[in-house]
Amino acid sequence: MPLSLHRLLFLVFIAFISFGHLEAQPSGSGDPYLDSLSGYIQMKYGLDQDLFNGFQYYKRFSLYKGDPFFPDDVFYNGSVSIRGMQYNQIRLKYNCYSQDLILEYTDFQARYNQLRLNSTRIESFQLGAWYFHKLSLSGDVPLFYQLISSGSLTCYIHWKKDVHATSDDLQYSHEYTRALGTYYIAYKEDIQPFSNRKTFISIFPESIQAEIKKYFRRQRLSFREAGPGDIQNLLNYIRQLEETPPEQ
Repeated sequence: MPLSLHRLLFLVFIAFISFGHLEAQPSGSGDPYLDSLSGYIQMKYGLDQDLFNGFQYYKRFSLYKGDPFFPDDVFYNGSVSIRGMQYNQIRLKYNCYSQDLILEYTDFQARYNQLRLNSTRIESFQLGAWYFHKLSLSGDVPLFYQLISSGSLTCYIHWKKDVHATSDDLQYSHEYTRALGTYYIAYKEDIQPFSNRKTFISIFPESIQAEIKKYFRRQRLSFREAGPGDIQNLLNYIRQLEETPPEQ
């Protein structure tokens, strides 16, 4: 069920009005009603509520060069699904090193906050135009996979950054790697892993494999360097190959 942030906060306010028997606990404003209202909303707006369930985010590893975020260190307009409830019109960024989702918000006292959401409760999320779902494709613990589709083709990518020690910059002790992908593709009702050009091309019929090879060469495409846009373009090209009748 879609639920925007503003709608969520409105419902919290209505819930307070319904609880007419709450005992007022003045906290300095001089108005017991307003103090109780503020306290109740802050409680519902904090760790007791499904969306705002997590820990205050702060930057760790200050001696690490780079950043742990995918695709970059900015907040995106997006949404998140938690226990079947869809929260829209929120601001998120994805830490793919720790596999955490960070929520940006301003509380009722106009204080800016960043909250690291409880990832065990998250089923899916959206960053701008990119969609991620929690899946168990390898048979292990469920992970967040980005879904990129074109026609009947869907690629699932789990993005992960690592860190390694650095010696070329004395200002830092470690450095984040670029985002590395673990890939699966759904094709003809089967989900198969791939890790390089050869394993990817082998998934498709021999009748189009030569054209896919040419595409890789023309685009100088490597999965180690590829981003979401590169994968989307590749899937679009393969869909066109399948939809184009063979020359007689």
